[in-house]
Amino acid sequence: MSENYLPLFRKYRPQKFSDLVGQENLVKALTNAIELKRIANAYLFCGPRGTGKTSSARILAKSLNCVEGPTVEPCQKCASCESITNATGVDVIEIDAATNRGVEGAEDLIEQVHYAPVSGKYKIFIIDEVHMLTAAAFNALLKTFEEPPENVIFILATTEPHKVIETIVSRCQRFDFRRITVDDIVKRLKEISELENINIDEEALFTIAKNVSGGMRDSLALLDQVSILGAKEKITKETIEELLGKVTFDKLINLLDLIVSQDIEAAISLVGQIYEKGSEPRNLCENFLEFLRNVLIVINSKEPKDAIKFTTLNTSDIEVILGKNYDSSLCSKILDIAIEYYKEIKTAQNPYLWVELMIIKSAKANSQLTYAPQKTQQKAQEVNVQIEKPKVQEPKVEPKVQIQAEPIQKEPVKEEIQEIKEEPEEQEQRIETPSPINTQSAGDEITIWSNIVNSIESVPAKFFYSGMGKLIEISENKIVLGFINQNVIAQAKSDLKHKALIEGEKKAFGGKYIFEFVQLSENIKPLEGANIKPQIKQEPKQKADTSFKKPQENSQATEQDTAEEQENHKKVIDTSTYSPKIKDMLEAFGGKIID
Repeated sequence: MSENYLPLFRKYRPQKFSDLVGQENLVKALTNAIELKRIANAYLFCGPRGTGKTSSARILAKSLNCVEGPTVEPCQKCASCESITNATGVDVIEIDAATNRGVEGAEDLIEQVHYAPVSGKYKIFIIDEVHMLTAAAFNALLKTFEEPPENVIFILATTEPHKVIETIVSRCQRFDFRRITVDDIVKRLKEISELENINIDEEALFTIAKNVSGGMRDSLALLDQVSILGAKEKITKETIEELLGKVTFDKLINLLDLIVSQDIEAAISLVGQIYEKGSEPRNLCENFLEFLRNVLIVINSKEPKDAIKFTTLNTSDIEVILGKNYDSSLCSKILDIAIEYYKEIKTAQNPYLWVELMIIKSAKANSQLTYAPQKTQQKAQEVNVQIEKPKVQEPKVEPKVQIQAEPIQKEPVKEEIQEIKEEPEEQEQRIETPSPINTQSAGDEITIWSNIVNSIESVPAKFFYSGMGKLIEISENKIVLGFINQNVIAQAKSDLKHKALIEGEKKAFGGKYIFEFVQLSENIKPLEGANIKPQIKQEPKQKADTSFKKPQENSQATEQDTAEEQENHKKVIDTSTYSPKIKDMLEAFGGKIID
């Protein structure tokens, strides 16, 4: 590189406020402050990279220290202006916070603050990347920022203002630099291209502007990079994309066409060609994601031609996409699949394999969407059939209720049992295949319920269902239990108690019966004589003690224990001092003490 060569981003760096691109509000605020002589002691310039933060700080310093200043139009010729342009000024000191981030650097800065300016009116400190300072360095500068000498100005620049402590931010006038628009970047690049005789078309300039994230410095650096290619031939959009390592629009739309047409072999072959030209799988997937996003914006926009503002596409690209008539739902499905596989591609040891799998699954997404309406219609028909079945079989359920002692109870019992169900699947099964008329007698039902209760292993569950659960009826495959209120029903359905009940039934009858819980009322009453006394296994020691008794003595002792036990059960608990909830429980137990 020759000694006189300067990169374009340095050669065309803004030297006055009018040179700043895309920051009109900031320029207006700073120029007004200079004209009104309302200069603050500290400024905070924050925003994305390459938007003019450091350049604005230098322009402000020139405007204040120019021999004709303070002025909004520095002369650019005096010693002060030239020294600032060359970054050699004595009164304007630029500090890189990334390399001077500790307390020592802050202490050196504080010492320099006390020296008066040499040739200019102000001593200006420009601290770039100020967010890199440590907390200790920030704290050391607090007092200096709050009460600096009259001729000292601090200008802080950062891309991450959230990392600057609030006590520093509150002492500064903050200016936020916005990203430069594509149109402003293209306009500036076109001017520089004409000055530098760079042979580049407008679409290529748009491609540059859309791939620099709103940074003018990045766009100038990219233009400088491709400028050497324009010496013999014109620089096109494809040239920029290849230089950026991006997959071209033509290849991406060809890939999408192959996926939509479910031509998996051709799609994988195209991916292989792109890979062989140097595009990494991760880069390919990122470009494909961006392309799908652009396609969705175009086909979902009210005015597709206006989508050029929100995408990296040009007018001809948008016309090509509109001519394809892509389905929005299919493109959205393919985008979801690409996002899913992109997560694996970023960390996989063999990312190319995941790209191939992404192509295969994306191609199959078209067939899945094609048959989706049929599946939905089939599901709707199945739902209609399930809804109609109870209407046909409803009369057959009536004989099941005839087992009740009182005919008046038939309809209410049916309603309560239908309202409180444990499992929806069981309800459908019972309606589709109704149970035959119950021919069991009350004695048989009580015996069945007694066997189940005594088969429950958990002692608390055994006493709960024997005391609180009242047997209503037992059909061929269903046992209906009644409880005094919904709170008790909720306890009956709790995991531990209900699991113990199910295991007890399986132990006694092998899972033949299912359970339904209803609330007791005047129309829903338990079977007479259905109170079950649970049996508790005696401890081995007690068996050992009674085994030494003579048969006659043992028999007499048993009769005596039974008599005492019956006598205890006859004692009624005085419920006058108990709460309503306990009274309900005692009433459910018959007001008797249960061992």
